[in-house]
Amino acid sequence: MTTADQPSSNQLAAFHARGRQLLIEQTRSLDMIIHSLHSIDPAQTRPSVWVPTLMLQAVGVSVHSVLALTRERDMAIRDGFGIARSAVETAINAAFIAVEGEELAQRAIRHMRQKRWRDLHREARIGDFQITTSRDVGLEIDDISGLREALDEFTRKKGGAEIREWTDVSLADRIAAISAKSRRGGLGLGSAFFGIYRPGSELLHGSYYGVNYFWQGSRETPARDHDAFEHLWVMEHFTTLLSCIFLGVSGAIDAISTINDLPDHAVRQDLLSRQLQILVKGMSAADPDDQHSFTAEVSRRDPDAG
Repeated sequence: MTTADQPSSNQLAAFHARGRQLLIEQTRSLDMIIHSLHSIDPAQTRPSVWVPTLMLQAVGVSVHSVLALTRERDMAIRDGFGIARSAVETAINAAFIAVEGEELAQRAIRHMRQKRWRDLHREARIGDFQITTSRDVGLEIDDISGLREALDEFTRKKGGAEIREWTDVSLADRIAAISAKSRRGGLGLGSAFFGIYRPGSELLHGSYYGVNYFWQGSRETPARDHDAFEHLWVMEHFTTLLSCIFLGVSGAIDAISTINDLPDHAVRQDLLSRQLQILVKGMSAADPDDQHSFTAEVSRRDPDAG
C-alpha cells in the first residue's frame, strides 16, 4: 500500500475524534449504571451489588485516564495499554462477582481486608537487598472482627505463604461463568481480554517486543516519520485501545444489568455498539491493504473438549 492510499491527516483526525467521543459515551454509560445500582442498594447491604459498583467506578477512572493520554496524537498513548489492560481485568472481575453472587463478593471483601493488614508489614529480598516496610496502627489481629479468619483463608496450610490471588478461578473461566449468565456480556469481555492482554502485558513487562510493538505494530517496518507514526497511532494503537476498552465496559454493563434486571443499560449498549461498528467500517474502507489480510473468528467452545 502506497502513502497515497493511506487516510489523510484530516481523516485520521476525524477517526480520532469520533473514537474519543465513543469512550466519553462509555464513561456516561458507567455513570448511569452506577446510579442504577446505587438505587437498588442505597444502604449497601448487598455486597454482590455494591462491590461491583465500586469496581465499575474504578473502570471509569481508567477510561478517563486513557482519554487524557489520547487527547493528542503523541507518544503518551503508550501508557494507555497498561491502563486499558487493568480496566478490562477490573471489568471482568466486577461482572464475575455480580453473576456469582454474595458468596464471591464476601470472599473479595475478605481478601481485601487481610491484604490491607499484610501491607502494614512487608518484607522482601530483591537481589542483594533485604527490604522491610512497616506501620504501627495500634491494633492487633484479634482487635478486628473476622481478620484472623480472613488471614487463615489466604495463607497456605503448607509453608505459611500468602495466597496472593483473590480467586483461584482463571480469567478465562471467569469469562465463561459470565457468559453462562450473559452471553453478550461474556462475548464483549472475552473480546476485550483477547485484544488487550498480550500487547498490554508486553508493554507493562518492558520486553523488547513491547518496545518494538509500539513503534511498528503490525507494519512491515517501524514508523520513522510523523506521518507514519500518526497512521500507526490512529489505525492500530488507538483502535486497539478504543475497541478493547469499549467492549470491556460494554460487556461488564451487559452482564451486570442482566443480573440486576436493568434492561435499559443493555439497550444503550446496543446503540453505542452500532456506532462503533460504523466507525470501524469507515476506518477499514479508508485504509485498504491489498498485501495483508486479517481474519477474526469467535465461536462457541465445546465444554467437553477440555
